[in-house]
Amino acid sequence: MRTSPLALIVILLASAACDKEDGKPAPAASASAAPVASASAPAATSAASAPTSDAAAPAGGDAGAGGTTLKMPERPIPKGQTMVGSAAPIEVQQKAIGYMVAMRAPRPDEAAADVAFANDLADKLRPITVSLDSGGGAEKAKLNRVEVQASGRQIDLLMAGGCDAKTPVRAVVQRAGVSLATLVSRGVLVIRCNDARTQCLQSTRDPDDVLCTTAPRHK
Repeated sequence: MRTSPLALIVILLASAACDKEDGKPAPAASASAAPVASASAPAATSAASAPTSDAAAPAGGDAGAGGTTLKMPERPIPKGQTMVGSAAPIEVQQKAIGYMVAMRAPRPDEAAADVAFANDLADKLRPITVSLDSGGGAEKAKLNRVEVQASGRQIDLLMAGGCDAKTPVRAVVQRAGVSLATLVSRGVLVIRCNDARTQCLQSTRDPDDVLCTTAPRHK
């Protein structure tokens, strides 16, 4: 039975990474550790079990906060486009996996994750996420919650319905009144929404960097 790479992104991105007790990030595989050969079950299993701890992005591209030259992997689709669906070519789906992992990987010159701040923000976002959820009563009660992932690097807005490319900014910036710049300064690198059909990741580093995929969930 063949497994679509997009079906594994939820598992990959929802698994929390633990920072070392001394505050130093644990080593992790780079985004290139995502499967690149096929969508077969063995490759997909490898992607799902890839480390998700804090890791520096590769050097050579975008300027970091301290002036260090850094870069993200190639986007699977150009900026301005946001959706990588299950019908996309396998190469595009594989690029989406690697890119989403890199979105929340901290760079050497970025702030350490402030878990207390992330947990406090998650508490504030819970009623907001409920208000934005367009799902039905039973499904809404079952699926709606807010979770802190990757030791404070990512906050997940889990919904029954209503997740789209604008939902993370609508919830955090417009409703909670917290700017993306503030999130970066406290080590939160991604706000992710996920409903019964779709997930969307908003980078806090770049307001225009949003990537969505087909990613149904049932719990």
